[in-house]
Amino acid sequence: MSDATPVVLAFPEVATPQVSVIVPVFNQWAMTRTCLESLVRHAPLPLMEVVVVDDASSDATVDEAVAIPGLRVVRNHENLGFTRTANRGASVARAPFLLFLNNDTRVQPGWLEGLLDAMSDPTVGAAGSKLCFPSGLLQEAGGLIWNDGSGWNIGRGRMPHLPEYNHRRDVDYCSGASLMVRTALFEAAGGFDERFAPAYYEDTDLCFTLRSMGHRVVYEPSSVVIHDEGGTHGTERRPAAAGAHGKANQYRNRERFTAKWAAELARHLPPPVEAVALAELRGSLREAAPRVLYCDVTMPTPDRDSGSLRAASMLRLLASMSSRVTLVPMDGVENQPYADALRADGVEVVPGNPFGFARFARRRAGLYDVVVLSRPEAAAACLKDVRRQFPDATVVFDTTDLRFLRQQRQLAVTGAADGGDPQRMRALELGLVDRCDVTATVTQAEADMLRALRPNADVVVLPNVHAPRADPPASLGSRRGMLFIGSFRHAPNADAMRFFLDDVLPLVRRRIPDLELVVIGANPPDDLLHRDVAGVHFAGYVEDVTPFFDAARVFVSPLRFGAGMKGKNGQAMALGLPMVTTPVGAEGMGLVDGTHALIAGDAAAFAGCVTRLHEDAALWSHLAARARELADEQWGPEAMRARLQSLLQRAATRGGTARTLAELVS
Repeated sequence: MSDATPVVLAFPEVATPQVSVIVPVFNQWAMTRTCLESLVRHAPLPLMEVVVVDDASSDATVDEAVAIPGLRVVRNHENLGFTRTANRGASVARAPFLLFLNNDTRVQPGWLEGLLDAMSDPTVGAAGSKLCFPSGLLQEAGGLIWNDGSGWNIGRGRMPHLPEYNHRRDVDYCSGASLMVRTALFEAAGGFDERFAPAYYEDTDLCFTLRSMGHRVVYEPSSVVIHDEGGTHGTERRPAAAGAHGKANQYRNRERFTAKWAAELARHLPPPVEAVALAELRGSLREAAPRVLYCDVTMPTPDRDSGSLRAASMLRLLASMSSRVTLVPMDGVENQPYADALRADGVEVVPGNPFGFARFARRRAGLYDVVVLSRPEAAAACLKDVRRQFPDATVVFDTTDLRFLRQQRQLAVTGAADGGDPQRMRALELGLVDRCDVTATVTQAEADMLRALRPNADVVVLPNVHAPRADPPASLGSRRGMLFIGSFRHAPNADAMRFFLDDVLPLVRRRIPDLELVVIGANPPDDLLHRDVAGVHFAGYVEDVTPFFDAARVFVSPLRFGAGMKGKNGQAMALGLPMVTTPVGAEGMGLVDGTHALIAGDAAAFAGCVTRLHEDAALWSHLAARARELADEQWGPEAMRARLQSLLQRAATRGGTARTLAELVS
């Protein structure tokens, strides 16, 4: 429904609302009606109740409001001001979430859903909307508070689509023009502090209070509101007339706020004169937390390949540990829905390319404390500009896997190697190890190899990430057959399936003739699809693979070459499906043959292990349990969090801390 479509103002009777929308009003019924019309057009009405609190209006506001079906109307018999009026609305609310909404606003599609999604994180105590001027320019993307108590609306007057304003993030405060708060926390905080009555700074004070109670305050960019700033009470500085809430209150209440939060404000930044944009990027929250730049070849697609799953997991964890995390996919493609999913987890996504990266780096010179360059292509394209523009940052070359090792093995097995000469790739990768401060590998085996080749290199291990399974795997009795999963853009997977179909499967079927195989993975090559082997089913890309893992009895991972950690193997272990793999597949994972998996190096041995595992219930149960234990202990999110925290601390001890804002301004 567009804003031009006529609407009938009516709200449903909701017995158990999820959100109580509180709209304080004082006169100006036409403005209030426009706000309510936007709710009818764009808000999920069955989730909410709408409470209009009239602050002793002298126009027709009350008569018009009470005539609207389903609208709750509360009336003050004397003018109390915004702060007390908002508190009164909260006192009659029935929902677990309060949403304070100015009457000079027009909500846009997705406004409420975005805030609820932000509040789904239990650490978040309050979430605020992206506020835009009627002209379409940005009015506020959250706010900063300087150490003198004055504030700044982040992004004011800029284009609202810019990357820096389109990821969920912690802020000093969000405006009460559209602010969602947990009802229980609002009550525990004592509501809006009425020392700030009649208006101004009560929303900022509440955000500081919630943070002091251990909760986060976040800006939510997917929740968009058009705000006619000052439409209710004006924007000029003047004494407050009786029954009005002039801007003079703002200056008086700033002094009260500064006195109340003096100790906290001492940790904030001073107001900048010419470096506002940089201050917005830096933020005044969590000043000790590092700022991280992460450059990769392309946008991570975590449901399609293990390298992407690892990258996305690392980015999300870093966002929770840092004051800013910026992802630059070098191919310039903003792949959806993956970009928006990362933004919702607090990652700024700035699509770039090798030519545009230099400009990006210049604009943010000195901002980042840690720069992660993922894969040799991104590292080679970015390293020169990174060193020039972020000279104090710790630069991490994230290998993902050692490409030259994978190419050497492919050449030995197939007679050709994807990507050209392994010796040239070896020179490139080792050169990057030499030129970067830290090198990350995904396995201990590759870390040991690099240390042998480059004894002075600082090498850390950052393995794949597999979240522990919440529900129990399906029982053995309901399972049958084999499963393989892998992206066929990755040469080792196509080779593994050719090897299995040609050399292993015929031997398996001598023992179990009708044993079926399901193959998951996008874009299998034609030579595999056209083999037409009975009982082999190519499922292609599958969004939810868990049911396939629960239906199979044996996971097969017949890899003949490759490098890094094999994500398919970790996924099978985490989901509770025992596997048969090769020495290459088991490399670097700490697997013990007969304890965590069955490991076989040739076709006959591999086939024997498959049939044995399929038929031996005791062995099956033993491997499933021990493999899940290893996966949860070594590759769970908290294990990676500890590794990343160690990396960030290592960067700090190297002296690689970006310049302070004061240094940058000077």
